Amino acid sequence: MPLFYFHRRNTPQRASDRRCEFRDIGEALAEANRMARTILARTSDPAGLARDALDIENEGRAVVARVMFADVIRQTGAAR
Repeated sequence: MPLFYFHRRNTPQRASDRRCEFRDIGEALAEANRMARTILARTSDPAGLARDALDIENEGRAVVARVMFADVIRQTGAAR
């Protein structure tokens, strides 16, 4: 199964970036959305993350998808 890394955009890559194996990019996107919702739920200012994103990278650490926090905020109403 392919290995995917989850990395906050515009931050240095770290060995501690979360990595998981999934069957496909669809499963990785679902996990990234769950992670973004968790991050938003734990912050005192969700609107402050509106310009941030969570990148999904392949085994070569190339970005293959991006979950925008603004989109998750709109979907969940987290900024209210």
